Amino acid sequence: MLYRLNPAMKLIACVMIAAALTAVLDPVSPLVIFVLVLATGRFLGGLGLKSQVKPLWVFVLAGVAIVVANILFNKANASAPAVAKLGPIRITEPALWTAAALWLRLLCFALVSLVFVKTTEPQRLILSLVHQFRLNYRVAYGSLVGYRMLPLLQSDYQMIKAAQRLRGMGEFSALLHPLAWLRRYATPLLVGAVRRANRVALAMEARAFGAVPERTYRVKMSITRTDVLFVCLSAVVAAGVLLAVWAAGLARFTVG
Repeated sequence: MLYRLNPAMKLIACVMIAAALTAVLDPVSPLVIFVLVLATGRFLGGLGLKSQVKPLWVFVLAGVAIVVANILFNKANASAPAVAKLGPIRITEPALWTAAALWLRLLCFALVSLVFVKTTEPQRLILSLVHQFRLNYRVAYGSLVGYRMLPLLQSDYQMIKAAQRLRGMGEFSALLHPLAWLRRYATPLLVGAVRRANRVALAMEARAFGAVPERTYRVKMSITRTDVLFVCLSAVVAAGVLLAVWAAGLARFTVG
């Protein structure tokens, strides 16, 4: 179902969920919404749980930094009683509460974006932005061309690595040897990307791209009742979660 929805309407639903999460600072609301988005991607988008959770590992590492920062610098640490101590470091309940809220909110943002990207075709997204949001088609198609070049950069990187191995050069980590990595891989990638961008620009110029203010489209994106129902249901669910958490006395609003 998610694949058939208008991408512009899905984007509106994602923005509403993000706005709802930004309005509160508690770990319960993002946790509930995280589970709901996970279930939506699984049953409405056909995405496996592993394919949704595995790309979020970097945000799990970011959670460690968030916890440490709140333990050390949360302004409520001075007045709140300590629940644990690590030498001179006091661990307080407000610090843990805020850290959990920020970390789960970050995970929820990442999951919502991931489900949106995996269930949306780039071409349909560009067309919906042009037809529903009145985005200039020059900007839209230019962005689409740039997006389409990303897989080509990945294949170029693999080709450069194969060429380096053919010359007898060993592998090394970009983290341990950043300058050598830039010289061996990043520079050829940049040169190849510039050349490819020049060829694409010449091809678009030869076809008189952008010469007229309007253009025709093979596919016309429209908004259906299913799209409107999905957006309304997303708003109701997000508001319902916040109201339920507020009624339970766990919500801490950041606005108002």
